[in-house]
Amino acid sequence: MSESLLAAVTPAHGSDALEQATLVRSLIADGADVSARDVPSPGTRPLDELDQVPWAELRHAHGPATDVPEQLRALVRSERERRTQAWDRMWSNLYHRGSIYEATLHAVPFLLHMLAEGTTPHPDRVLVYLRHLVVGEAEAELLPDGYDEAGFADWPQQDRELEAATHAAVAAGVPVIVPLLDHQDPGIAGEAAHLLAWFPGRATDILPALRRLSVRSPLPRSDRTTVLMAIGLLAGACGDRSDTAFLERMLADVDDPDRWAAAVALSRIATPDVPAAAIDVLVAELGAISADPEEYEMEPRTGFCFNSPEQLIVPTLHRLPAASRDAALDAAGRAIAGIENRDQVPWAEAADLVVLALGDAEPGSPDTLTPCQHAMRQALLTGDRIWASGQLGMRCPRSTGSPTPRTRWRNGWTVHDRGGRASAGGRLSVAAASVEGTDEMTAGIPGSSVLSP
Repeated sequence: MSESLLAAVTPAHGSDALEQATLVRSLIADGADVSARDVPSPGTRPLDELDQVPWAELRHAHGPATDVPEQLRALVRSERERRTQAWDRMWSNLYHRGSIYEATLHAVPFLLHMLAEGTTPHPDRVLVYLRHLVVGEAEAELLPDGYDEAGFADWPQQDRELEAATHAAVAAGVPVIVPLLDHQDPGIAGEAAHLLAWFPGRATDILPALRRLSVRSPLPRSDRTTVLMAIGLLAGACGDRSDTAFLERMLADVDDPDRWAAAVALSRIATPDVPAAAIDVLVAELGAISADPEEYEMEPRTGFCFNSPEQLIVPTLHRLPAASRDAALDAAGRAIAGIENRDQVPWAEAADLVVLALGDAEPGSPDTLTPCQHAMRQALLTGDRIWASGQLGMRCPRSTGSPTPRTRWRNGWTVHDRGGRASAGGRLSVAAASVEGTDEMTAGIPGSSVLSP
């Protein structure tokens, strides 16, 4: 990470501020006459310092960032229309189509200050915005392990440094965000948990408040599962297994509708020794999703991955040790066969199941497949509707450049990228193909990999 980037944003904050805050609090404890206002909020800058930032020298998506100060000021004003317009521009300027900029980085301390001082009428919006700056739209790609800077190693250096600096800038505000886990509004507390889940380096500072929130009642389901996910990500990152008994009690309660979230969290914490009960719960939940995805999606179930539990469950099952994964793969094979007989094929769920079952298949002969992977392959090959539609290839991650006839896929496959180079890495993508008995190829989606004989 470029230290100069972060220093330019918070020149008087960071670890020095934490040390100063600790000192002031100790003075208060000793009876000194020190106002709480003398305690700085780590990583923050008040709005009256906006003019100290050289915004004209910084750029956002649409040019010089000279309009950012007024947009930040508008976020704390009483006029609702002004706030709405400011948010629209903040999303467009500083987080345009998932991209961040130097101006974005400089805005972070001011947003954190709004949370620290309670000056924004919608702290949940600030938390959501900060989370997008940290993980963007690629949240599912960071699961089930959580945030890791190594995941950005193949980015251009400038982008990598900006990503790391932005993450560090928000991380500096963790002491400001953690108290929001005790907020009386469960929606705000849930958004705080969702954001804090991406700071494994601060796990020990975050977990105690997360644990308090996890047992708060009542807590909406989507917020409760979000908290459980955050506990799993952070406790797993720091090797803390103290939540194991709590999560196992949830698994044992067959009437608890959020057992799947406890199973995901426990799988992260207990890896590689994932209890069989957790695997059973995950397999059952995946079956419930596949059985009636429209009905399943009607209820908010988690804040992660846009309310898509399967995006948490599938990578969790996929990362299980081989000896523990057979039951999951067997269930996936049965589910994909059942999907064939549905009036409306749930393509997203079908793609998830295929990735789960075949995601680590080695290139070459079908002889390399496990028995469960053979079952999945057979389910795909014997059904016409999923294969013929072209939809599966469109839905699978990194899918299809020009699809492969199913009749030729029977004999084995190799994963190729668009340049024709064989690759064994990454998730296997299933290309859509024509109905059995023809060699016609359906139109593909340009972009990445293709299964070829």
